[in-house]
Amino acid sequence: MNDQVTMLYDLSWGYRAARVLHVANEVDIFTALSDNEMTLEEICQKCRTKPDMTEKLLIACTAMDLIEKQGPQYKNTELSNTYLVRGRELYQGNIIAHSSTVCNFWNSLEDEVRVTARPENKQEDDHRNFIMGMHNITVAGRADVFINNIDLAGRRKLLDVGGGPGTYSIAACRRYPQLEAVVFDLPETISIAKEVIAAEGMQDRVTTQEGNWDTDSFGEGNDIVLLSNILHGTVSKAEMKLKKTYDSMAGGGLMVVQDFILNDDKTGPLIPALFNIMVGAYSSCELLSIIKETGFVHAAVVAGSQEIGFTWITAEKP
Repeated sequence: MNDQVTMLYDLSWGYRAARVLHVANEVDIFTALSDNEMTLEEICQKCRTKPDMTEKLLIACTAMDLIEKQGPQYKNTELSNTYLVRGRELYQGNIIAHSSTVCNFWNSLEDEVRVTARPENKQEDDHRNFIMGMHNITVAGRADVFINNIDLAGRRKLLDVGGGPGTYSIAACRRYPQLEAVVFDLPETISIAKEVIAAEGMQDRVTTQEGNWDTDSFGEGNDIVLLSNILHGTVSKAEMKLKKTYDSMAGGGLMVVQDFILNDDKTGPLIPALFNIMVGAYSSCELLSIIKETGFVHAAVVAGSQEIGFTWITAEKP
């Protein structure tokens, strides 16, 4: 990935890490861990917090080198023991708590900058920013990772499930002249995908299909199915999407997955750990296990970047 783009991502994700520090400090996790190693259950009891969100917070704290994990036990790092334990000589928790109290100003900074108030109904703009944001990050290097690490030679029909702007399909069809792709997504997203496909001059090779993965099938005879950023942990209905993918594929077909994926110890990397707090994320072994249970074979991690937190997995239908 381009170092300048990575720097922008670091800046963009930085406020999420700051909020992890603010909240972990506020609920006194570091003070709770000052004397002993603790399990998740013990931390929740001590800090009076919810287990599911506390575990996500602890994963992020380990990725930020504020906490260490050994088996089921968590403990402070030297940094946290020195600066984040209430009552210690060099305690910094009060100034961190103060920075949390001024978050509202930063959240409303746009209103402070504008001469006129921003539009009240931004739903359409928000959706477009989300879909075109997927295009932004793909053209900045992720498409190259996909194309340079996954061999699509000889394959002819790609289904891009939840394909957003269709940028991966465009890149794949550009590299492989025999390939045609269909971008499957909701109508409001397909309208944006059509714009992107037309702007890239790929209408003859990349087409679109309006659909809902909850209610519609993924067709049949696909020899590649791409599932990019739609298997976000246990809330993502991964088993259902993988079963529909399997059923839609020809024998020998290739499934390609890209997502925010945690390491097997669930101690990082940082960006998947932060994403996990907001949406959810599987560990590598969890997702590979679900893929194999669906019936796929040769499931393996083939590429990724810890810096910006993406992982590519492939598997085949026997």
